[in-house]
Order: sequence, then C-alpha cells, then structure tokens
Amino acid sequence: MIRACIAAIASVAMFMAGVASAAPGTAPFGCSAASGETCFFKLFLGPRNTRVVQLPSGMTANVPGVNIGVDRYCVSTKTPPLPACAPTAVKATLNH
Repeated sequence: MIRACIAAIASVAMFMAGVASAAPGTAPFGCSAASGETCFFKLFLGPRNTRVVQLPSGMTANVPGVNIGVDRYCVSTKTPPLPACAPTAVKATLNH
C-alpha cells in the first residue's frame, strides 16, 4: 500500500514538472543594430501563430508567451523579415 502511494505521488510530481516546463515563458531579445535603426523580430509561436516585436538599436526587452527551445524567430533591420526567412530557435539567453 505504501509503495503504491509513493509511486502515485512520484508520477503526479513528474507530470506537474512536465506541465511546468511546457508552459510559455519569457525570453530576452535585444537589438544590436547600428544607431538609429530598428530590429524587427518575427516570432513563430506554434504551428500557426506569429508575432512581430520591434526594438530600437541598443534596447533589450523580455518578451512573454514564448516556448524557449520550441518557438522560432527571424530578425532583420529596417523592415520586417521576409516570409521565407530561416528561423532560429528561441534561447533562454539574449536573442539578437
């Protein structure tokens, strides 16, 4: 009986850990473009959602609602990225 309770508690704990890691988080993005330029980050959130974040040169921001390591992004200066860009995975460290 005790062994069954311990196994049940362990399986619930592992399930909750998996749910916590799958929840969207916050990722830092920064613009390292030349002075006076704007960085456009196109975020690919899941299979059908996109979002564009604009940052002026030298600025960093924490962007909420991204799955680190799963979601992807493209970046360009002066104009939003083209639809045929080569996306990069979102990291927990500074994305630029």
